[in-house]
Amino acid sequence: MSLREFVRDSAHLWLLLVLIIAGGVGFLLVRARLVPASYGATGPYRAAALDDLAAKPSRWHSDQTCLECHQNVAEERKDSLHEAVRCFHCHGVGTEHVKLANLAKKTPGTEIPKAEKWDGDFLTKIDLFITKDKATCLACHQAAVGMPADFKKIDPVQHLEDQGASEPHSPEVCSECHAGHNTAP
Repeated sequence: MSLREFVRDSAHLWLLLVLIIAGGVGFLLVRARLVPASYGATGPYRAAALDDLAAKPSRWHSDQTCLECHQNVAEERKDSLHEAVRCFHCHGVGTEHVKLANLAKKTPGTEIPKAEKWDGDFLTKIDLFITKDKATCLACHQAAVGMPADFKKIDPVQHLEDQGASEPHSPEVCSECHAGHNTAP
């Protein structure tokens, strides 16, 4: 086989090789532009992400924001198992509620809407909700894979049977024995 025949018969392979090389170079160029500089510096993630997130204003209010108006809750939670649980974990973000409460301080008579019933969606759009719903309690207290062994968890059916719950299917069944802020029966 002559060189000329070889080139002619393998032209499609040479073209494929050029396309693979061009694709690889193109991929590396695009990747270099898209992958942040701090990616991989301290593991398989973007190290600067924590600084970026910390610089953003938080939409989560601290408990102190809530306790400015709800001092009774601080007393109820004192020395209880729920003292370390943040308000937003059970009641939602409350951004609108806080805005209206701050406005009410300046403008007496401003109406602050009551908290709504939780819709059961962890990605809810409800600003502030009441939590007398066993689904809220079970979000943390139902046994789940990976939950620490010493965490207070229950088998809801067995627990309600053992406690003799009068309405085991009621959404408010937990509040028959437990208060939300201080859970001791």
